[in-house]
Amino acid sequence: MRLGLKAAAVAGGLALAVGCNRAPAAAPKDALQLAFRDDGLSVVEARGHRVFQERCATCHGAEGRGDGQNAYNLEPQPPSFQESLAKLSVADRRRVIEAGTAALGRSPLCPPSARSLTPDDVDALLAWLEVAARPAPAAPEPTRRRRVVR
Repeated sequence: MRLGLKAAAVAGGLALAVGCNRAPAAAPKDALQLAFRDDGLSVVEARGHRVFQERCATCHGAEGRGDGQNAYNLEPQPPSFQESLAKLSVADRRRVIEAGTAALGRSPLCPPSARSLTPDDVDALLAWLEVAARPAPAAPEPTRRRRVVR
């Protein structure tokens, strides 16, 4: 009986040692993780992207291009950030987030968020808007195949 317990303990220790040497399996991505892709963003930018997805994307679109699912219902329609943010200072961007677009004399359709967002959320959203305002990278030119004459 005692030999059986020792053998079981040795086998258990061996199994544990082998299992600990394996690399952990990557966690599967679910739909929510895919919706909040944060590829290549800093921690603050990623937080801002998540706040944007939760609060703003319905009208402004997933990437801030003014093409959200509710944009067609709005008059005027939300602008693309790549065009509109370049015209606003950082202070004005903060005012739009905290007090809505009416604070700048624009449409009252973009609501104020000062009461529902923390100051850290506002800072993160501003960081992500900097990313959204960058022009999309130009598509690479197609390579032409050369004809080889033999």
